[in-house]
Amino acid sequence: MGFFPIAPASFASAIVCVGIWFLLKSVLICLVSLVAIFAIGVWVSTKVEKLWGEDSKRIVIDESVGMTITLIAVPHKLLYFCIGFLLFRVFDILKPYPINISQRLKGGWGIVIDDVIAGMYSSIFLWIFIFVYTSFASI
Repeated sequence: MGFFPIAPASFASAIVCVGIWFLLKSVLICLVSLVAIFAIGVWVSTKVEKLWGEDSKRIVIDESVGMTITLIAVPHKLLYFCIGFLLFRVFDILKPYPINISQRLKGGWGIVIDDVIAGMYSSIFLWIFIFVYTSFASI
């Protein structure tokens, strides 16, 4: 996915959304997958960064971590997944504090941690949206 010619991180994030939609319907499975992908992501990113350069656009495993955090336990509704995707991409691209400084970490840690924080921000805003949306939908 990292070799996709246009917006490889967005493409990878979209693929992860689809995968979560169809494969990870259990919160427990999401949590276990998240821990595994995080550990593998840090390790792999550290290794390939030496070959491809610092935080190469071809490294997209970190998007898997961020999208999983964004969508964990979110009800399977297309609207929520689309908004989660958009929120994650916005936070991952704009990198507000402390996402911007987390990239100073060395190796795979810097590559993955910024997406962890972007996923946390996205999750918070997505759950606020879900709460407000469902509150007004019941009026």
